Order: sequence, then structure tokens, then C-alpha cells
Amino acid sequence: MPSYRAILPIGDLHPGHGPEEVMDSAVAAVSSIATVEHTDIQILSGVPQIVVRFHIDEDDEARSVADAMHDAVSRVATTDTGRLLLRRSGRWVPI
Repeated sequence: MPSYRAILPIGDLHPGHGPEEVMDSAVAAVSSIATVEHTDIQILSGVPQIVVRFHIDEDDEARSVADAMHDAVSRVATTDTGRLLLRRSGRWVPI
């Protein structure tokens, strides 16, 4: 089964929400559709990003997972367009 990474930049939290809710909402959204492999937080050019790696059968399904993750996180914090990557031959390539 293919492995994917959904990466989402995170901005300010919405009032009434805590930092832990960002990753919690992302994982809840992804795990309701796919198998979560790993999570991480990274900083790219000073912008925090959450990374959720997951397994699912097809690229179209992976896009749906990434969309669900974006929708869930956007209820907790401001966010921008994310990225979706597929593991192919030992490298992460954009979908």
C-alpha cells in the first residue's frame, strides 16, 4: 500500500483553541479515513508545518485525506495550501 505525506503550514490559532488541537485535529481527520504511520512538526522558512504520513490505496483517496486534514485543521488555526507527497523509489515526490 502506498505511503503519503500531507504537509500543512500553520498560522495563528483561532480563539479558544490550544496548540495541541492542531495536530490532534489533523490526526483525527486522517485516521478516520486512512492508516496514520507517523506525525511530525517542522519549521520551514520560519513557518511551522505539521506532517502526517499515512497509507491508503490510491492518489485520489490520498487527495481526499489531505483535504479532510486541511478542513479539520482550519477549524482550529489559520492555514494555507498544503502539499501532498507520495513515497516512490525511496524519494518523496509531489502528487
